[in-house]
Amino acid sequence: MPKVLIKDAWAQTLGPDGHVCDEVAYLREIRDTLADDHTLDNMYPRLHAGGVVQIKCSDGVVDDTTQYILMHIDTNTQAKVPARVHKRLVISPVGEPIHDLKSIDELIVVVGDVMAAHSAIVKRCGLLHRDLSDNNIMFCRDDDGVKGMLIDFDNACRVTDVQNMEQPGCVGTLPFMSIGNLEHSKVKRTVLDDWESLLYILCWIGTFNINQADQDCGAVRDLLIQKWQTGSAADVATLKRQYMHEISYFVEYILNPISQVQEYQNLLKLLLNLRATLFDNQRVSPSAQGCKKSLPSWAITMGISQPEVPSPSDIQFLDRDVDPAITDSFARRAEIAGVLADELLEVTSKFRNEALDRIRNTK
Repeated sequence: MPKVLIKDAWAQTLGPDGHVCDEVAYLREIRDTLADDHTLDNMYPRLHAGGVVQIKCSDGVVDDTTQYILMHIDTNTQAKVPARVHKRLVISPVGEPIHDLKSIDELIVVVGDVMAAHSAIVKRCGLLHRDLSDNNIMFCRDDDGVKGMLIDFDNACRVTDVQNMEQPGCVGTLPFMSIGNLEHSKVKRTVLDDWESLLYILCWIGTFNINQADQDCGAVRDLLIQKWQTGSAADVATLKRQYMHEISYFVEYILNPISQVQEYQNLLKLLLNLRATLFDNQRVSPSAQGCKKSLPSWAITMGISQPEVPSPSDIQFLDRDVDPAITDSFARRAEIAGVLADELLEVTSKFRNEALDRIRNTK
């Protein structure tokens, strides 16, 4: 029996957008579906056992839930308490937090592994993680080096369910949420929202340093990126739109502080490539680039129009078959999310392999 972790949690039964939360069922499906792919071993939690905790009481054996605990309290009070169910999961391997990694190259390897697992889970299991954060990316270390692991599927949702939501909920960890998530946008959530979260995680780690022993919070106290965790969701979204839409803002406000650390040059290159592939991809039309919003209805009524851009019907563009009436860049990219996600995976895989070579060459 491998070394295992027992996760004891009071999990929500429904997410903020009404989807069913069931990490046990999702991990069981991931385990069974990906069991034959040993290239992904230890890149996601392997479920050994799990389920709802039951308690013996005068009513017999019942599920341990907030509803049962509060059953004798008045209904008004009950309504104020989120419905949660007590679950225990036995999983392996036991990972370490990414802030214990020894170098940026190790971080790049871990990110490559995590996104390879993420991609397989999306494509083969039809599940979207929806809460990528620095706490949900871990690693395992052995004689061969490090391997990344994506954990915590509490907020996961079936791809088909999340795409059919009329008003997707605001799910995730504030500093790393995608712009659409922060804005409660009606644009359907896709795998690109998770990739956007990864970009923000790497910006965050690059700014505050990978290893906690090297972090100097005083040196970054006045940086605008601090507002990612202290501002309102709307304010954080506005800042991110500004940073990501214009490469000059991205360089000045995000990359400049990171560039001060010589060892972080390969992280800078990775960040530039991820942002370019996600927001400035030259294979999509100008309408699908950047962080443009659709004009509100009142502006259209007044005759205000979007700036003229080349037609997206040009055969060279990946979004050539997307309705030209869709002018929101996020909405256009959502229609070709799978293709763009494959390109992003190529980026992280390439950087992972290069980082692995550098690590091996230094031994």
